[in-house]
Amino acid sequence: MRGKGLILATLCLAALIINLDTTIVNVALPALVRQTGATTTDLQWVVDAYNLTFAALLLAAGSLSDRLGRKGMLLAGLGVFGAASLAGSFAVTVGQLIAARAVMGLGAAMMFPSTLSLLTNVFTARRERALAIGVWGASAGVGIALGPIAGGWLLERYWWGSIFLFFVPVTAVVAAMTARWVPTSRDPRTPPVDWRGFALSAAGMGLLVYGIIQMPGRCWARRSARRSARSDSIRSSPPAPHAPSSRR
Repeated sequence: MRGKGLILATLCLAALIINLDTTIVNVALPALVRQTGATTTDLQWVVDAYNLTFAALLLAAGSLSDRLGRKGMLLAGLGVFGAASLAGSFAVTVGQLIAARAVMGLGAAMMFPSTLSLLTNVFTARRERALAIGVWGASAGVGIALGPIAGGWLLERYWWGSIFLFFVPVTAVVAAMTARWVPTSRDPRTPPVDWRGFALSAAGMGLLVYGIIQMPGRCWARRSARRSARSDSIRSSPPAPHAPSSRR
């Protein structure tokens, strides 16, 4: 039972840092504007580059982990996530930071489905599996709530890149725990890899999420343009002539 507890703690930590990174970056946006001159569009993509690649590659990465090995995929995702966090912490331009955030999303997509698959593979009894999934889900919520708190604490003492550098030792510790305690597993019943299907799935999900991200700004811009066009046409139209009043 102690071994299962260590496995559960490891997988919950992996899920926690994925969700922690989703919200911790929001605290650093004002500092990015002051120190890098980032525009509003730049800030949007600093946040959304992570979400876009994470959502686009999540299904494909989960399917690959079932075929290639879930523990190996989790370790690879932790390595990608940690390396991208290190690169993002020392980014010189906003473009470099956005690229690092996109790679962090790739690492998160490799990690997240592996944690749940490993969890269900280790905890086979119905009651303990339900408990483990509940703890795993709660850790994700804790990560979202801790993001602004951890980000604010780091920004009070260090520069904006510290919120990304913070993840480097954390991912290293989780990787060591994964290598030590998490067992290897894969699904032998899965069919061969359909690379074309993976590419189409990732492209379709990416376009869908991209459309959702861009839709509010595009629709708002079109509505504003229509309002201004109507206002201009009203102001430029000549006043209607008044009919002369007849007096008796």
